[in-house]
Amino acid sequence: MEFNFSSKPNRRFLVRLGISTMVLGLSQAAAKYLIGEELVDGPLIWALALFPALAMVGMFYACGMLIVEQKDEFVRMLVLRQLVIGTGIAISFASGWGFLEKFGLVDHIYPFYFVIAFFGGFGFGGLVNRLTHGAWGEMS
Repeated sequence: MEFNFSSKPNRRFLVRLGISTMVLGLSQAAAKYLIGEELVDGPLIWALALFPALAMVGMFYACGMLIVEQKDEFVRMLVLRQLVIGTGIAISFASGWGFLEKFGLVDHIYPFYFVIAFFGGFGFGGLVNRLTHGAWGEMS
């Protein structure tokens, strides 16, 4: 069993994730430039600052749709397992960092970095699936 990039759910997932990631990068760069150079003011600043967060919502939407669109229940279980592992890693990292920060042992980091921890954990979950079930998340 190998990961199958040609399956419709996986292709749609990769397209949705890719679009959301590009929107995230572009909107973050645009917001940083426009706000940093004081080219905008008022409510537009809020909209520009929040737009990258909407792109992250799109990334999570892609994950949700990957579950919904899976036809095979074993594959759906593998995807859910990956998401649980990713969530566990992100929440554990956030909790641990929060306590270290509370006691003055580390500097503050922006919470959106925990989304990176989630997706790193999601990828690690795929490896765990491969090692324990012999599949990445899609039947050939």
